[in-house]
Amino acid sequence: MGQGMKTVGFMVIVSLAFMIVLATVNEATKPRVEKNFALEQAKSMLYAFNVFPSGVKEETMSPISVTANVPWKEAELVQAMQSRMRKANVPIPATLQSDLAGTFLAGKSSVDIYEGLDEQGKVISYGLFLYGNGLWGSIEGFGVISSDLKKMVGIDFLKQSETPGLGARITEKEYKYFYRNLDLGGFYEPKAGMTPVIMLKTKAQTNLENSTNSVQAITGATQTSQGVLDMINSNLALYLKILQAYQQK
Repeated sequence: MGQGMKTVGFMVIVSLAFMIVLATVNEATKPRVEKNFALEQAKSMLYAFNVFPSGVKEETMSPISVTANVPWKEAELVQAMQSRMRKANVPIPATLQSDLAGTFLAGKSSVDIYEGLDEQGKVISYGLFLYGNGLWGSIEGFGVISSDLKKMVGIDFLKQSETPGLGARITEKEYKYFYRNLDLGGFYEPKAGMTPVIMLKTKAQTNLENSTNSVQAITGATQTSQGVLDMINSNLALYLKILQAYQQK
């Protein structure tokens, strides 16, 4: 009995020692982890803003490439963050509060967006955080629309838990490329029985080649594709109204 108690006591001491070591390592690496997370998020935001490192062109990247494949150098990435986008807190008019019921903006009086800047510092686009649901869980995206509120500049995904090789392909260039120059006219001139943005099984041309209000679905991942489409249609319907009021100030 005494030997058993000694063994248990020894195990408890060892466990506590390991816990202390892990806690110490976690605290020591926490700043770096947070920094890496911020840099990865910045890469996604710049991707959606269609901002790439010097000499890199998206059209030459592999169809299955993801944002992490964009060869940013840390110093260049930080410089782009500081010069090409600017955070802004945009007020939500009281007249729109009824439209926010049941949405991610419910009860809020303002929303954070990012203004996209050209090389002269002029606002040319708006970056918006997007929230929706896929097949296996929530999806968080970052979408960018032109400053005239007529076209989508790009999209990337900050969080997703979809099936690798299927729904997770929303993170690949081939899928995201269809959001470049996507026509948002359907939000202003709705058609009966149609959502502002629609989804097709296949598209012969990208929206950069011929701007339309349609994107291409991912083969074998209908629910994920539909989840992203629903997120775009529901989120942008709110953001466009808020930004219209913001521009009229």
